[in-house]
Amino acid sequence: MLETKISRRDSFLLLGTGAALAASGFNASCGKVEAPAEKPSQAEVESAEVVADRERRMKWWHEAKFGMFIHWGLYSTIGHHEWAMEMEGIPVPQYEQLAKIFKPQPNAARAWAKLAKQAGQKYMVMTSKHHEGFCNWDTKLTNYCAAKQGPGRDLVAE
Repeated sequence: MLETKISRRDSFLLLGTGAALAASGFNASCGKVEAPAEKPSQAEVESAEVVADRERRMKWWHEAKFGMFIHWGLYSTIGHHEWAMEMEGIPVPQYEQLAKIFKPQPNAARAWAKLAKQAGQKYMVMTSKHHEGFCNWDTKLTNYCAAKQGPGRDLVAE
């Protein structure tokens, strides 16, 4: 038996590709895209207001042009990138220990906002949860979150 190992990242990529193909109506047996069997329900059809609001927000974003995306999480304690656990093969139990020592400076977001404004940036987006599952906000669904681990507070609220 041939054993093939696939990374978690590649697994997600394959799952996403398969889901996209399935949603598109692609039929692998004939290589054709088939029309959906049913018309979408009224709930699935977006209202004109929803479409107009999306267009308004996208127009603003395109005009803003310059902003900051913040990828911040447990990996910052070891000075690595957000895919450190996967790409460097850090075992989950070992990686999870980083939650205890992740103690960011209070109000770091305010300092980032000040820096962004000085640089002329118009927006900021903070990744509140990465693939490894650590939540930067207070949640009742898991103890693997900033409020119940090292930081001891809701980083998203800051």
